[in-house]
Amino acid sequence: MQNDILFPIITFVITVSGIIANSYVFFASRRMTSMSSSFGTITKYQTICNSMMCCCFLSFVPLQLGAYKSYIPNTHWVGTTAMISDEISYMCHLMIALNRFFNLYLSGFYELVFTIRNTKRIIIVIWIVSIIGCTILYEFVGCLYPYNEHTWSLQFLDTPMCDHLTWFSDFMLNISFAVVTVTINCLTAFKAMRSSRMLVNAAGLQISKQQKQREMNFIRQTFFQGLTVATGQISYYVLAPHVSNQIALFLLTSLWGFVHSFEGGIIILSNKEMRSAFKKCPKKSRTTSVFITTTSLAKNHC
Repeated sequence: MQNDILFPIITFVITVSGIIANSYVFFASRRMTSMSSSFGTITKYQTICNSMMCCCFLSFVPLQLGAYKSYIPNTHWVGTTAMISDEISYMCHLMIALNRFFNLYLSGFYELVFTIRNTKRIIIVIWIVSIIGCTILYEFVGCLYPYNEHTWSLQFLDTPMCDHLTWFSDFMLNISFAVVTVTINCLTAFKAMRSSRMLVNAAGLQISKQQKQREMNFIRQTFFQGLTVATGQISYYVLAPHVSNQIALFLLTSLWGFVHSFEGGIIILSNKEMRSAFKKCPKKSRTTSVFITTTSLAKNHC
């Protein structure tokens, strides 16, 4: 009986907080001149996907409270929507990483590849591919993803076909996305910090504590975003099948969705400019660091 109240409260608090945080990032990005770029465009679409995921899990609160049980057989559509949001978010992460990478390593091609128009075209393709792919895999093929009363969360149909299909189409694919994204971000961070120090040394200056903090914030954000993505997948596919405790099972099967709630908070905490986006007279920061001037990393390290 205690779980009847605990799980809905956890779901409600996390998802509503996620909607608020991601909405803040979306509207703050619209106010920030540094986000009026392809980077900002990708970030805004990613926050939309994160909010969609939060809404999907928020819709389970009435079911967790024991209401609308007749609705449960139709929740596989919510599961498919959640999977679509998840895939788009992963690919937006990869696009953001490539955006930074091109800006530093392939700057000659950056303006050709990541124009606002091209970025929107790529995002449209990502949405179309994700919607069609997930609908085929989880609806037409029959590997449905409905709400499960035992786990208090989404769970795929327990069949050999679904186990095999989702292991490769979801777990292996998204873990690969996460590894590639983190690797690209690490290479970008290394290049940016090295270029920053070379420029500062050439000018006979010293790196300020503020600049060091910016660089550490970017590295910290990259690490935590990669960690949350990997943890969500591993908890669902590797740990949850071996857990019998009701609370642990709920958390492990829900974490992959909850991490999208955390995304907005990670971006806000890692980006000072975004935290001050709604101040009446925002001050523009000035720096000589390549970490800022040649890339969008410090302005948009999210």
